Parts: sequence; structure tokens; C-alpha cells
Amino acid sequence: MSSHTFSAELRPDPCLRRLVLASGMLLLLAGLILTISLPLAAAYRFLIAVLWLALGAHEWASNRCAYVRFGIMRIDAMGCVERQCGDGSWQVHALRPGSVVLAHLAWLRLVATDGLRYAELVSGDRRESNDWRRFQVIWRHVGAAG
Repeated sequence: MSSHTFSAELRPDPCLRRLVLASGMLLLLAGLILTISLPLAAAYRFLIAVLWLALGAHEWASNRCAYVRFGIMRIDAMGCVERQCGDGSWQVHALRPGSVVLAHLAWLRLVATDGLRYAELVSGDRRESNDWRRFQVIWRHVGAAG
């Protein structure tokens, strides 16, 4: 990470992480029900259902793995992202397209250096958190352009 002093540290909320994992599981099951009810031949429905399960389970497992491995997120003025690992070390991550930042909520799509792709739902309030305010400024200048 660069040596820029203007950065924001975001702490993931365990409740939001559980919400993401629970909704992912529910949507995986809902999609399975929908694929089974498609007006197609049984072989095609089976193939689509297996593909849906494989892709959905992979994405769910990637998020779960990232939530176990990574804690605090640091984003600097240049848009560089680092995550704190369980052993206290920091690992560089990259923002992926599709990240969305709103006034009090952000959906960040990330990829770790080892290729792990996942998403993190974080929240904050500019009035209560200097880090969230700095994150909003950084996002306006760096994230929205990328």
C-alpha cells in the first residue's frame, strides 16, 4: 500500500456478514426451486439446477472463506485496498467492478491477491465516524471513477 496518510479503516459488521450469507443461501435455494419448475425437459432442468448449485455454492463459499480470513479493511487516497488477516498481517486486495457506495451502506466487490473473489457489505454514518466520512470522500474521487 502507498504511504498516503489519508485513508479510511472500515470494520466489517458480523451481523451484515451473517445477513449476506443467509440471503445467499436463501436465494440459492429459491433459484433451485425456480430452475426445477422451468417448462423444459427434465434433463435440461437437471443440468441447469446442477450448474446453478455449483456456481451459487462456489460464490457462497468464497464469501464465507473471506469472512473468516479477513477483518478490517483499509482504503487509502489512491484507492488501494488492504485487508487485515487473522494473524495481524495486511494483504492487498483490489476492487472489482460492480461495487456500490451509498450514504450509509456500501457493497464492495473485492479480489484478494490469491484470486479469492468475494463481496463485503459495510455500513457507517458520516456524522458518527470519521473513517466512514473519509471513505465517502475517497470513493467520490477514486472508486466512482474506476
